[in-house]
Amino acid sequence: MADTSTPTSTPTTTPATTPAIGRLTNLREIGGPGFQAGRRRTIYRANTEPVDIRDYPTGLTAVLDLRREDEIDRVPHPLVADAGYRRVPLFDPASRLEADADAVYLHEQYIDWLERHRATIPAVFAALAATEGDALVCCSAGKDRTGVVSALLARLWGADLELVGADYALTRERLAERFAADLAASADPDWTRIQQACTPDVMINVVRHVEQHYGGVPDYLRSIGLSDTEIDSL
Repeated sequence: MADTSTPTSTPTTTPATTPAIGRLTNLREIGGPGFQAGRRRTIYRANTEPVDIRDYPTGLTAVLDLRREDEIDRVPHPLVADAGYRRVPLFDPASRLEADADAVYLHEQYIDWLERHRATIPAVFAALAATEGDALVCCSAGKDRTGVVSALLARLWGADLELVGADYALTRERLAERFAADLAASADPDWTRIQQACTPDVMINVVRHVEQHYGGVPDYLRSIGLSDTEIDSL
């Protein structure tokens, strides 16, 4: 069974910066190179762009697309024809809001998601638990929805808070050109800057919230319906 306590013996190395692959500038292993060494499979995280399928790691047995249906229709995933491709939207279509209007800052939005989208989040982790081989988790930028899932997985696997925060913050470097273009085109630069504040403390605060309110990532996953067998399989 997965450890339900806060990890005490954990890696402290920050994720190494690896060369971007094609236009998938945010494609990388969750936790950084070497963090998943010794595990039975590797789980990657990425943004989604209309790239050649050869830009993806070989041997993927599952691709979990966390985007909304309208996002997928607008930019179909390059691996949509693969047998392992699945649409697993993180946002509950039944919810009228992605996040509460009072959740202004990123950590507030992410924490709101963990409660607001309890009906759909379990499917993401259940799908990963059922996968035997390497897998990819992706959304539009590979920052927010993918970032939350990646942080929970990394913490579950024993990452310390420093590593969780560093892995999340690496997205700011990987999406620097995209962020600059979005900011230049924004009608509300102040709001855009808030949404681009991809700093370590954002995800550290999210994980701390989970641990303070649930006891740990395994306890949160149980609270949304995952079994101990599924949690162990992650």
